[in-house]
Amino acid sequence: VKKDMIKNFLKYKIEYTDYMKSDFINLTDEEKKNHLTSKNYITILNYLNKKEYVNTMRDKILFNKIFKNYIKRDWIDLRTSSLKEFKEFIKDKDIIFGKIQNGFGSHGIRKIIVKDIDNVEKLYKSLKDNKQILVEEGIIQHPTLNKFNPYAVDTLRIITLLDKEGKPHIIGNAFRININDDEAISCFDAFMKIDENGNLISNCVDDNEIIYKEHPNIKIKFNTLKVPFAKEAFKMVKEAAKVVPEIRYVGWDVAITKDGPQLLEGNEYPSYGLVQYYLITKKRGHLEDIKDVLKDEFDNIKL
Repeated sequence: VKKDMIKNFLKYKIEYTDYMKSDFINLTDEEKKNHLTSKNYITILNYLNKKEYVNTMRDKILFNKIFKNYIKRDWIDLRTSSLKEFKEFIKDKDIIFGKIQNGFGSHGIRKIIVKDIDNVEKLYKSLKDNKQILVEEGIIQHPTLNKFNPYAVDTLRIITLLDKEGKPHIIGNAFRININDDEAISCFDAFMKIDENGNLISNCVDDNEIIYKEHPNIKIKFNTLKVPFAKEAFKMVKEAAKVVPEIRYVGWDVAITKDGPQLLEGNEYPSYGLVQYYLITKKRGHLEDIKDVLKDEFDNIKL
């Protein structure tokens, strides 16, 4: 195995994480050529996503402003909002979240139960001191999803890619669900692929390649899951993908409420593991999905 890992690193720039999780030891050379790796992924995204526009995705406050038609929740910027405005903002809320402006992977998120706030002025100062200057109202996820995971809002990651004519294509998705009691989706989640009707069409796996038949805490089988408003979510991100066409490859995080889907955020450098690792039994890499959309244009990318 060590010899094979060294050979694959030299030939395909495959590092150990990709080697193990993409099951490289059992892939043919042709199959390996169509897998994303940490090396070729950077080159591809540098070609597709213009550097001067990446902040439209990374800056959460800027993102909320640009994609306001798809956000559908109240939020406030503490840099420009007074204590009085903050008090007014929270008075009709049950739950709020404080977020740092450029956070990722659930880092820098603070959940606050409004009725438990003892001192609003102290909270206001604390949020600003911790740079949690974006405060959003809590999302109440669809009851169907809450049944599967009442601990956190599950998210649907949908990958879009604009072709050279600017037409959006959906080239992957992963429904993410916490398998513990964390209050935000994190690196310790499990993920699975759904079709446009919300039906599960893959195994539910985690980052350690463990396959789950049911939620370990709730004990409900995943094959009974049907994600509501999936079709609407796919349609929404295809529209959102055209708002900043300079960022051609985006991983959109979508929450599903009783009223439909809403955007949480867009990622110009999303983890490809979510849309490649659960495919280990099919041996199709996500690079193949990208090639299918770019066609001859892919030759312009010097890997």
